[in-house]
Amino acid sequence: MASHPEVVILGAGLAGMTAAYHLRDRDVVVIESRDRVGGRTLSGEHDGYWYNSGAQFVWDARTVALCSELGLDVLGGAGALSAVFVNGKLAIAPDPNRLFMKMPVPWVEKARFGLTITRLRRIASRMHGLDADLDAKSLAEVIGPTSDITRDILEMATTSGTGLSTQEVSGAIGLGYAIHLFGGDVNSTLKAVRGGTQQISKAIAEAIDPERLMLECKVESVTASGGGVKVRYRRGEREQEEVEASICISAMTADAVLEAMPDLPEAKREALQNVLPYAPVVTVAWLTAEPGAMPWDQLLAVPAIGLSFELLSNNAFFVRRDSATRRKGGSLVTLATGPRAEALLALTDEAIVAR
Repeated sequence: MASHPEVVILGAGLAGMTAAYHLRDRDVVVIESRDRVGGRTLSGEHDGYWYNSGAQFVWDARTVALCSELGLDVLGGAGALSAVFVNGKLAIAPDPNRLFMKMPVPWVEKARFGLTITRLRRIASRMHGLDADLDAKSLAEVIGPTSDITRDILEMATTSGTGLSTQEVSGAIGLGYAIHLFGGDVNSTLKAVRGGTQQISKAIAEAIDPERLMLECKVESVTASGGGVKVRYRRGEREQEEVEASICISAMTADAVLEAMPDLPEAKREALQNVLPYAPVVTVAWLTAEPGAMPWDQLLAVPAIGLSFELLSNNAFFVRRDSATRRKGGSLVTLATGPRAEALLALTDEAIVAR
């Protein structure tokens, strides 16, 4: 028998759960194919430390405000050292300016890198919202001729942030990632949710009443019906069920939308098809048991050039910084995106770890 909520939300990832929270005073149900909320924000716990598979940090003002409203503890990166791995060496400094000086690259390369970043920051400072001219160009076109090491660093930054190369990402979008990692104090903007990023969706689930969540339900079709919408879904191997609602909010992935909504206008179908396939991401959580201090204790996020991954994340930093004594163990996460991830996907877990 069909249920008749006012709003049906498809997908219990961060986007879908945020929509559910803002509509919590309405009659809302959320349909999710997984057995949990959070989507690609999956967090785990290890000996008092947490780790994230997916989004490592938050910095958007609206997300931070939502966390505050939910009563979640958002931790800033004050006290973390700046670091980057390049040319086979790890450079560490108290701040980005001194890190730039300590980068193990020739001075002429540093000068080219600095000039490129300065020019990109100048372009970004003139942007007000989404710049149509920049959006029509690739980031590679905006960067222009530059040195190999500068190109490698900016390639790493944009691939890590968007899953796209500088040739693929638009100048308007890629510019922010390019200058964020190497044009300002990253640690001052990176923030973490205590317990992991998935805590946001979990807190929303409690706030809206978990009974509104329909987990392990795969959406099979979405069709217009009498001025509203009819959603057919299936729980495991059971018979198909349906929900009829006045409003439907889709927070599913593009491929899931295309499969469930065959009657979309052609322009929307084409737009969704253009974002596929999504860039793959391979995340490895390194759960450690060391008895004392380690060289990475004061590092928070370390971009890496020339390795099998492009970012090392150390959320254990927050626990150690706020503790009187250094507890044993820790948790580190490495992320490989795009081409780096594709090189790892065919390997076993053991082989990936060995890389």
